[in-house]
Amino acid sequence: MSKIVVPDDLRAAQLKASDPASSIWVSANAGSGKTHVLTQRVIRLLLRGVPPAKILCLTFTKAAAAQMATRVFDTLAKWTNLDDAALREAIRETGAPAPSSMDLLLARRLFTRTVETPGGLKIQTIHAFCERLLHLFPFEANVPARFEVADDVRQATLLAGAKRDALAEAHRAIGPLGAALARIAEEVPSSSIDKLIGEAMRARAPALRWSFSDPQHRLATLLGGADLDVESVERDMLEGGILPAEWPEIAAFFATGSAADRSRAIKLASTIQAYKDYAAERSSRAHAVSAYIELFFTQKGTPATSLMTAGLGKQRPDLLADLIVEQSRLVGLLEQRKTAETIERTRALLALVDLAMRNYEERKILHGILDFDDLIERTRVLLDRSDARWVLHKLDAGIDHVLVDEAQDTSEAQWRILDDLTGDFASGFGARAGDRSFFAVGDDKQSIFSFQGAAPHKFHEMRQSFAKRFRDGEKPFDHVRLKTSFRSVPGVLSAVD
Repeated sequence: MSKIVVPDDLRAAQLKASDPASSIWVSANAGSGKTHVLTQRVIRLLLRGVPPAKILCLTFTKAAAAQMATRVFDTLAKWTNLDDAALREAIRETGAPAPSSMDLLLARRLFTRTVETPGGLKIQTIHAFCERLLHLFPFEANVPARFEVADDVRQATLLAGAKRDALAEAHRAIGPLGAALARIAEEVPSSSIDKLIGEAMRARAPALRWSFSDPQHRLATLLGGADLDVESVERDMLEGGILPAEWPEIAAFFATGSAADRSRAIKLASTIQAYKDYAAERSSRAHAVSAYIELFFTQKGTPATSLMTAGLGKQRPDLLADLIVEQSRLVGLLEQRKTAETIERTRALLALVDLAMRNYEERKILHGILDFDDLIERTRVLLDRSDARWVLHKLDAGIDHVLVDEAQDTSEAQWRILDDLTGDFASGFGARAGDRSFFAVGDDKQSIFSFQGAAPHKFHEMRQSFAKRFRDGEKPFDHVRLKTSFRSVPGVLSAVD
């Protein structure tokens, strides 16, 4: 296989991105050498004499962390066997300045130094970092001193048990909880309820730090239906326009017209009966509403273009005008009913999911378990607490350089943690003097939106935030773009050829 030739402009961009003298934000296309740049930056930090324990490199999967660590250690191990000329060339390839004899000696010792340093080079997932931090400060973080982290299998088992108990309790309940289950049963087959709640629990988990009641209010406000409920909207449909007391007279008038008008008279007579049955509690309100709506809308649900034939319209233009106004009123009410139904269904589902999630939280507490979401949330709260700032300063004493891989998949809570970790990097008032740097690489086009609550919209927001902070602190900060893709270009050119 022929060696890939890196264009000069891309090579220059990669070298700039890997230069630890400046904090860097890299926007990179897929296959443009993101991992290579990150690895080279770590090596250049080590070449500058930065202690391995003061470098924190965060990835978002264990596989990515392992791959990156392998690249760094393989490079350093290879350097131990190179002669001076070859080692000097290898160091220049990283973008570092031409090495002196002392630099060559340091380079050969880097492998041993990195492996043997207490704490070592920290290339890990953000969850592993949070787990370590919480184990160091369990009291301040309000977590069990010897907590365990639930793997995917154990978490699934706990969630399934919590869901099973919630459904059993809802089946026994008579009050609001039983009504919630009955409401969901109106929408989906009983065989699908278990799956529906399971999906809702999985979707809810990344944002579980909603309060258990607030989302219902926020949903109604978001949809513009804070004061809506299905019952009041449907009563308004039947009784808020042309009054039911007027319906018999209108039906009698329709009966004097053409076949189309007489058909409307029959429909209206059915509506009158349905309304009487509803008023006498012999039939549902929904049945009466459905019958009334048929007078004004087609079977497809669109407004009928004709509400009365021309002949009857000439006799009663006032009634025709009233029918047109009523149809327009019903159009708006149908939209309101959709909103109210959405709120009602979601509230019912949330009631069941909230119970299941409470059960899940209780199980975790009972067994001294935290899940991945807990690791992020407890760490974020720990670092945000004003009385726990000393925790951050102790941690600050061990970190000078933070590197973030796949930054587009970082959640909002994770960005808060990174923001706290690097808060003093640009101020010059951290736990140590000297150069400190932040590096992030990613591409919002590649975001896996469901991955750990990824917030791709924050990618550019945080770039601007970090840039402002460093520049306000008169610290170098650059934005580097890597656009060339080695992964796709050869394939595209091959296909074209």
